[in-house]
Amino acid sequence: MDALVGPSPLAFLAASVLIILAPGPDMTLVARNTIARGRMSGLRTAAGALMGVSVHVLAAVAGLSAILTGSAVAFSAVKLAGAAYLLLLGARTLLASRLTARGDAADDVFAESAPRLITATASPELQGVLSAVLNPKLAVFFLTFLPQFVYRDDLAELSMLAHGAVFVLMASAWLTVWVLTLDRLSLILRRSAVRAWMERATGAVLVAMGLRLAFAHR
Repeated sequence: MDALVGPSPLAFLAASVLIILAPGPDMTLVARNTIARGRMSGLRTAAGALMGVSVHVLAAVAGLSAILTGSAVAFSAVKLAGAAYLLLLGARTLLASRLTARGDAADDVFAESAPRLITATASPELQGVLSAVLNPKLAVFFLTFLPQFVYRDDLAELSMLAHGAVFVLMASAWLTVWVLTLDRLSLILRRSAVRAWMERATGAVLVAMGLRLAFAHR
């Protein structure tokens, strides 16, 4: 086991905790769906995000992330797709806040009027997967983060996979706590006035993150 976890497991755990607790697109999206649609929607979004994170872990272990980060064209393509998706979700959330403030059923009204391209991505799991997979900064992160805790070249891939699995499990625990906490506050958060302000806030954050990703560098 020591050959896999390396000589500094506590350093890895401490760094992982700080990274996981830092607000990001996945955490914002999970909050958005939990407040708007309830606990199960939040958990499904979290599950999708974790699947997306797992894809990046496997890509880093297999060396595919190096190809992505080494190609300016590939990196830019994924980056712009991810930014566009976050901007789309942010715009949708801001529109929902206006409908919520008027007392309308935001999701139903939007679903009736939105283009199929948007409603096709309405599944919480798919939203979570896309928000993670289309974020090339995650590819860069895992490609640079995981190797720091590998100290035996002959077990490098297995060690990176083990560290990545632990990271995903820790992220899963945190997102579950995040969803359950928001769900406990649902009676307050789902009041029309409060929900409208929460939707404005999460929508603005998603738009800001989309713009930040659009102008991100490798």
